[in-house]
Amino acid sequence: MLFKHFYRYGILLLGIFTLLGCKKIDPAKSPQVGRQQALPKAVSEINLRLALPLSLFESKLNEQLSENLFSEKGIDLGNGLFSDVTVLKTGMLRLAATESGKLRVTLPVFLDGKVSLEKRIFGQVVSAGVPFKESLTPQVSFRPHLGENWEVEIADLEVESWGRSLRYDLLGYSLDLEPIMKQQLGNMLERKLASNLLAGLDLRKIAEQAWEAYSEPISLRSEGVELFLTAVPERVMIREQFTEDQQLLLLLGIDGEVFSQLNPPAARPKSPLPRVYPNDREESRAVITLPLALSYAWMDQYLQEEMVGNAFRVDNRTTLIPHSFATQAYGDRALVRMEFTAKRTRKKDVKGELYLVGMPVYDEERQAVVLEEVDFDLKTQHFLTNSANWLKGGKIRSAIEKQAVFPIGDYLAEARRELRELGSWQTAFADFSLVSPELEVQGIYVTEEGIQVYVRSMGDIAVRMK
Repeated sequence: MLFKHFYRYGILLLGIFTLLGCKKIDPAKSPQVGRQQALPKAVSEINLRLALPLSLFESKLNEQLSENLFSEKGIDLGNGLFSDVTVLKTGMLRLAATESGKLRVTLPVFLDGKVSLEKRIFGQVVSAGVPFKESLTPQVSFRPHLGENWEVEIADLEVESWGRSLRYDLLGYSLDLEPIMKQQLGNMLERKLASNLLAGLDLRKIAEQAWEAYSEPISLRSEGVELFLTAVPERVMIREQFTEDQQLLLLLGIDGEVFSQLNPPAARPKSPLPRVYPNDREESRAVITLPLALSYAWMDQYLQEEMVGNAFRVDNRTTLIPHSFATQAYGDRALVRMEFTAKRTRKKDVKGELYLVGMPVYDEERQAVVLEEVDFDLKTQHFLTNSANWLKGGKIRSAIEKQAVFPIGDYLAEARRELRELGSWQTAFADFSLVSPELEVQGIYVTEEGIQVYVRSMGDIAVRMK
C-alpha cells in the first residue's frame, strides 16, 4: 500500500517547502514545459512467407487445362493472308524457374490449321490454301504477378523455343506464323495458365482470411477492467518470386493501426481488400503494438480500494487517514491528489491535500507502472511548528516511488494468449500460427484520459504446409 511504511508524518509549513526541496504544484495549472504530445501511431505489421514447390502446381494445372487450348478462324495476317488455327495440348505441362527469376512453361502442342491467300491479280481473284499440321514443344518464360487491383498480369513474355521453325512458303510468299502464335500463346497463358496458377493458390482468399483475423477485436481483463483492442488494416503488400530451387516464394504483408477502448467496439461492416502494394519484407513475422489504456477513473478506483479506510501511523502522536484519491495529467507526468485527515493526540485534527507528481515508467520485475522522479506538495490551512520532521529524509518521495504501483501483469498475460489466437488460422494448403510472442513495453504516454502503455509484441509465424 502507498503509505504503509510512513512514520513521523505531519503537516508541512510553507517555510519548510523551500528547505526540503518541495515544489509548488497546482492541479489546475498544468505546466507548459513537457506538455503532452500527440500519441504515436500504434503500428502493427504481419508478414507471411510461403515457399511452395512448383511441382505442387503442375498436376493442378494439367487437370485444369483442357485439350483444346485455343481455336480461331479468319486471323488476318496482312497482304491478303488469313489463317485458321487450332492448338491442342498433347502432353503434360512442365514448370521451371529460370536463373533470372522467371517462370518457364514447357507444353507439347499440336497445331492444326490452314493458311489462305486471297489476291486480285490482273482483275482475277486468286484463292489458295495450304494446310499445316505441326507438333511443337514451345518453351515460354514470363513473370506472372498480381496487379494493384488483384488482377493477374503477365510481364516479360518470351518464347525461348518453338521446337521447330514456323516459317512457310505460300505461292512465293514467305509466311511467318511466329508473331501470331506468340500473341495467341500469350493470351492463352494469361487467360488460363497464369490465372489458374495464382488462382490455384487462392491468394486473395488467404489475404481475406488474414485481413478478417487481423481486424477481429480482442478483449483483455485486469483488476476487474475489460479493455478492447481493435486493429484497423490499412495496406496489403504482396510479392511473388520464382527461386532456383524450383519454388514459388510468396510474401504477404498486412499493415495497420491498433486502437484501444473500454467499451465493446460497435460492429463494423467488413471492409473490402485495398489495392495491392509491393512487399519488400522477407521474414515470416508479426510485430503488433498494443496500446494498453489505464484510465484515470480506474487508477482512482484502484487507489481508493487500496488506501481509503486504512489508518497509517506517522509517529507516536499522529495517524494519517486517506479519504479520497484523484489522478490526472500534469504536463507529460501524472498527478495523484490525496485528501487526508491527520489525527493527533491531544490536538485538533488537520485536514489537507497532498499532491504527488511523477513520471510513469514500467517496472518489469513487478509488471506494473510506477512513478519515478516524484515531486510533492501539500495544501493545508494549519501551520505546525514540528511539521518539518514529517518530510525529513525524503520519506514521502521514497514511499511513493516504492508503493505507487499500477499492475498490468494480467493485461500482458491475456495479451499473449489472445495474440496466439489472433495469429493462428487455416487455409486449404497451409496452417499459420504465431510462435511464442515476446512482449516488451515500448513507451508510456500521459494523455488527458489516462496513461497509455504501448506494448510491442514480436514473434515468428510458423507455416505448416498441408
